Amino acid sequence: MQAVIEGQLSGEERRLLSEAILHSNPKPETVIEVGTWLGGGSTLHILQALQQNGCGHLWGIEADHGIYERMLANIQKAVPEAAARFTPLFGLSDQVIPKWIAEKGTGLRVDFAFLDGGDNPNEQILEFQQLDPHIPIGGQLMAHDARVRKGKYFVPYLALLDHWRSQVHNSSEVGLLTATKIAESPSDESLAAASAALRRLRRQPSELLAPLLPSKLKGFILKMLPRRWFQALMGGHRS
Repeated sequence: MQAVIEGQLSGEERRLLSEAILHSNPKPETVIEVGTWLGGGSTLHILQALQQNGCGHLWGIEADHGIYERMLANIQKAVPEAAARFTPLFGLSDQVIPKWIAEKGTGLRVDFAFLDGGDNPNEQILEFQQLDPHIPIGGQLMAHDARVRKGKYFVPYLALLDHWRSQVHNSSEVGLLTATKIAESPSDESLAAASAALRRLRRQPSELLAPLLPSKLKGFILKMLPRRWFQALMGGHRS
């Protein structure tokens, strides 16, 4: 019997993730994931799909050392037959991804990326900007927590870039973004529109105040606000 390990994706999100890899043509060879957590969600299902495809390798980034160690043990127990397809990477994505790209050298093709790291909305933007040049046309990207704070910047930013086709699935309370690259680079017009939207989001009152307030005090203040004010401050996303 396969070991049961914890994961954060809903059943529908796990199905979407698995099918995206299984139905890819060509099959993904290079897959990167930001935020493995304990391994039972995206990590496990990516590895199972790669194993079923008979090809492909996953590099998984995790920044919490205690979680990282537990995840390694979980993967060995749950999918020992696919463990050879997995390389764990410890650290923060903004440091790990550039180092990983440099080590891979010229010609790197990232066929599939799954973004599910920290809650700071700047993180998915930076991760995408680092990976996008290496994702070929037809390559796929998914991002978890698309309807909450983590995806607050990335979802509207990507939607305005015309070299990607994206949608948000309401398959859970937090949402899952799926996207396919349809052109090598964005038009100047779409890049300008996406950049302008990102600047507006970063200038929202909640974003300007966030670095200045202790997290506990910030949470208390937001909870005390009327619901309509809270939604306006958070730009339509939950905190």
